[in-house]
Amino acid sequence: MIEVIVTTLTESKTAERFGADRLELIADLQAGGTTPSFGTIRNVLEQATIPVHVMIRPHADSFVYNEEDAETILADIGLCRELGADGIVFGALTSEGRIDEALLGEVIKHKGEMVLTFHRAIDDAADLMDAITVLNDFPEVDHVLTSGGQATALEGIDRLSAMHEVAEMNVLPGAGITADNVAQLIDRLGVDFVHVGSGVRTEGRLDEHKFKAIKQQMAR
Repeated sequence: MIEVIVTTLTESKTAERFGADRLELIADLQAGGTTPSFGTIRNVLEQATIPVHVMIRPHADSFVYNEEDAETILADIGLCRELGADGIVFGALTSEGRIDEALLGEVIKHKGEMVLTFHRAIDDAADLMDAITVLNDFPEVDHVLTSGGQATALEGIDRLSAMHEVAEMNVLPGAGITADNVAQLIDRLGVDFVHVGSGVRTEGRLDEHKFKAIKQQMAR
């Protein structure tokens, strides 16, 4: 199964038609994703027939957030909950590169029944294995999206494997996943869900042929 990054209502409809199993809705793809607008969230949630997880990231400066950022984060989570989002995608670190447990705790209090994915902020952690151990203390974290601390999931496959061994949540590999490497990742990690962005795009546009190629490799 594949989770696909989308940025607009049009892309969400296209991704669903091409075979996406879940959507990660974001803004500013080039910056790695930020929180989409109210209108985009509402419209996608109203029309999607597959699960939608919404990125909660107030800015792309870093994964370290101050009090004002935290207020925005919690307000956006409340909005997503009210609009009926299936899940949220969030991550935060302290200035020392550790999981921001205080903010994560507040996010958990505000998220209600929504699924929680801790996103690739973890790849910037000072110690990835320590970060996974910390996240294990938060059973409300359902998934962790990671490339194993490397630029791509394939480059980070050894660390991803180690993380998968100790993680008590689902490890969702992402970054640089294509039809050429998805089978290798699935075989090595034993996962049944991957996260794709550029791997199903050509010149920025969603590409049906790339969707089919990834699906075929995953079905092998």
